Amino acid sequence: MSTFWANIAHIAHIATAIGVFIAIWQICLIRTLNRIRFEDSLNKEYRELIRHIPVNVLLGKIKSVRSDDAKLWKAREHIYNYLDLCNAQIYLRKIYRIRKSCWKVWREGIEYNLSLPAFGEVWDEVKQDASSTLSYLERLERNDFDCDPAL
Repeated sequence: MSTFWANIAHIAHIATAIGVFIAIWQICLIRTLNRIRFEDSLNKEYRELIRHIPVNVLLGKIKSVRSDDAKLWKAREHIYNYLDLCNAQIYLRKIYRIRKSCWKVWREGIEYNLSLPAFGEVWDEVKQDASSTLSYLERLERNDFDCDPAL
């Protein structure tokens, strides 16, 4: 009879170990899903900002958003808000809130958008008039967009 209880105890230990493994796996899965949801919320914020910027600005056809045109003047504000979002994204990557694969895509997008004339114009203005306001973005640019803030 003691062999029976020993076997039961052995099975209970195995079941406990399996349960702990499953719990750890679920916690990791939940963390990953939460991180993806968080990244998706930032993607949504990006899309919301970009949709207010005229297509010709995004295509690089408009060189300057310093204009009497109210739409372009408003686009200037949205570009600034985009730059602020980029700065936050870089910081979030630095503290490992953003996955490396997501960061790579975002970094390429930031580099591309800053190469657009109107974005570059606003970015130059920010660097000149509010130096170090967006320090993470400035650091990324100084490194030719070829760095991972988390490293």
